[in-house]
Amino acid sequence: MKPRDVLNKKKKTYLLIAGISFAALTMLAFVEKYLPKSLFDVLAIGAGTVFGAGIVLVYLGIKCPKCGKTLGLKFVFADDTLHHCPGCGIPFDEDSL
Repeated sequence: MKPRDVLNKKKKTYLLIAGISFAALTMLAFVEKYLPKSLFDVLAIGAGTVFGAGIVLVYLGIKCPKCGKTLGLKFVFADDTLHHCPGCGIPFDEDSL
C-alpha cells in the first residue's frame, strides 16, 4: 500500500467530519426560529464542537506514516505537488510501507 493512499484516506475522513458538521450548523441557522431555544443551543454547541474537532484533525491529524511528522495543510492543498515527506524523505507514491 502506498503512503499516499493512507494519507488520502485520513484526509477524506477528516474533511467529511468537518463538512457534515458545517452542513449541520448551516441547517441549524435556518431552523433556529422553529426550535426551542434550549434544543437549539445544545445542537449548535454539539455541531460547533464537532466542526472544530474536524478542523483540528485536518491541521494536526495528517501525519507521515513513517516518521510521524505533521503534514497538515501541506498535504491537503499540495496533494499533487508534495511527492515526499519533508521530514524523513519517504516517497508518497511508491510502495514503501
